[in-house]
Amino acid sequence: MEQQPSSSSVPTEFSPLVQQEPPKNMGDLSKSYDRATIFFTRWGAHILDHILLACFLLGLLSLGISIAKDANALYFFILAAIILCSYYVLLEGLTGYTIGKFTFRIIAVNAEGRPPGLWKSFIRSLIRLFEANAFLLGGLPAGISVLASDKRQRLGDLAANTYVVKVKDLNNVSKKQTTVLAVVFSSVAVLSIISMIFGIIDLASKTPTEEIFYSKDKKLQITAPSNWSKDSALHDEADIAISNRISEKYLLILSDAKQNLDSSFTLQDYADFVEANIEDSVENVSVDKPIRTVVNNQVAIQFNAKGEGDGVKIAYIVTVFETPTHFYQIMAWTEQKRFDSLKQELQKVSASFREVK
Repeated sequence: MEQQPSSSSVPTEFSPLVQQEPPKNMGDLSKSYDRATIFFTRWGAHILDHILLACFLLGLLSLGISIAKDANALYFFILAAIILCSYYVLLEGLTGYTIGKFTFRIIAVNAEGRPPGLWKSFIRSLIRLFEANAFLLGGLPAGISVLASDKRQRLGDLAANTYVVKVKDLNNVSKKQTTVLAVVFSSVAVLSIISMIFGIIDLASKTPTEEIFYSKDKKLQITAPSNWSKDSALHDEADIAISNRISEKYLLILSDAKQNLDSSFTLQDYADFVEANIEDSVENVSVDKPIRTVVNNQVAIQFNAKGEGDGVKIAYIVTVFETPTHFYQIMAWTEQKRFDSLKQELQKVSASFREVK
């Protein structure tokens, strides 16, 4: 009698029990991850991204300081901010990765398992500013959301309907694309580190020199560090107006010809006049006791004042003095929180005033 084959000889590739059915969508896949594992993986990627961005920013910052005297410096820093913000929007939107995510082998995807696209990435990045900001609650809201949400999503993921999953769990990842991205991301990371190194060297080597700033008629001058620049926007009638807007340092010189004033007008009268102007134009003013000093080889009266303008707390150093033909006032100011660290510099710049013979 012919023997029948046993059931154990049936080829295993026909068995329906060999592989489990894959999750129906990205939400199910994300839900299957251990909370702690995906949290620390995302946290590691987040930290790596911030380190690389900090390196890149340091390089830009050194370049920005070197062109601080240029009128276009503000536009330069705006451009730098746009570049940094675009890091997440463009990379995650088009590839699903940042350098940190690529390194930790996780990827941001939409519900179909594809890169989320620019609009969803923009939503994720916009909310990232609040929930994953290291300077705003230390990124705590994002961490809590990932741990508490059913599908391991932060608030930006919930708003954009995106998920962060492990690359190995996707079937549509191209090996060729992975190789290309590995080369590109490695190059960007190396460039960021090189940028940081050159930035540190550049900043360490910068020792501001002194520069002389003249009035339009070349009859007056004042000396300040070279990271100051002319700033005519401070006052339309100033003889000299200079600033370092990055460090919030400002100074202007105003003059009044004696021939236009009463002949009995004294230096003390002029000091009282300047103080009254400050009290009229600045809110919540407090003025310290005046002291005597010397400017341009002339006796001068100097006093400190504090007040508020447009909601900003400001501290002033005001110096008034006279020459045979003019009364002068030198007004230097900064934010109150910076005053103690900048007071000596502001006094030194004020005292450097000279008439050009």
